[in-house]
Amino acid sequence: MKRIVNIILLTTGMISLYIILCVGIGWFWTIGSFENAEKINQVLINLSYSYFAGLFFFLLVTQLPHIYKKKKFKPVIDEKIKNLSNQIFACIQTFEREEIAQNINITKDELSVILNNNEMYANSFYAIVAGYQMNNFQFLVSTREQILDILHSIKDYKEYLGDEQIVYVEKIKDSSFLHLISHYEDSPMAQINYSSNIFKTTLIDELYIVIAYLQTVNK
Repeated sequence: MKRIVNIILLTTGMISLYIILCVGIGWFWTIGSFENAEKINQVLINLSYSYFAGLFFFLLVTQLPHIYKKKKFKPVIDEKIKNLSNQIFACIQTFEREEIAQNINITKDELSVILNNNEMYANSFYAIVAGYQMNNFQFLVSTREQILDILHSIKDYKEYLGDEQIVYVEKIKDSSFLHLISHYEDSPMAQINYSSNIFKTTLIDELYIVIAYLQTVNK
């Protein structure tokens, strides 16, 4: 949408500039001749001057303050996106036994190997490091809330985000991955279900999709 608006503004500006240089100053050739040309030229030149006056007002009152605020809030937005990346990566790290380097460009095969190295109800990497009990499934459910909080806070700055960033922030919020880890269950039947290969495969597929969304948000 912004691109379309910019094209319209640029095209209108070029036409107005041509009219001013051609009719007002006489630098360029004219296109054809008409009856009442002088009146038509006067109308066109007035419209052109009005356009540039309006454009100047738009830039001064709307565009320049927006650019200033966007630059001002960029470090805040970048930090929130970094925190989002950390939380999503934590959903991978929890299944490991040793700390691994954060890699937003992880392949699906690499992701599958890591998540299949451990069970949903096995103790989380972070719990082991901190010396308390929390299994991977509990950790995922807990991390989901933090992810949603960060996404909500990012949306507060949506007027300073790119169009694609806004779309993919929404896609992460509505993702099937976050739905899969929306609540914790530890009944015998639930443990069978959430420990199954089918669930783990689905979890890997949906987490990989979220990571792909995250790559766009990070741009």
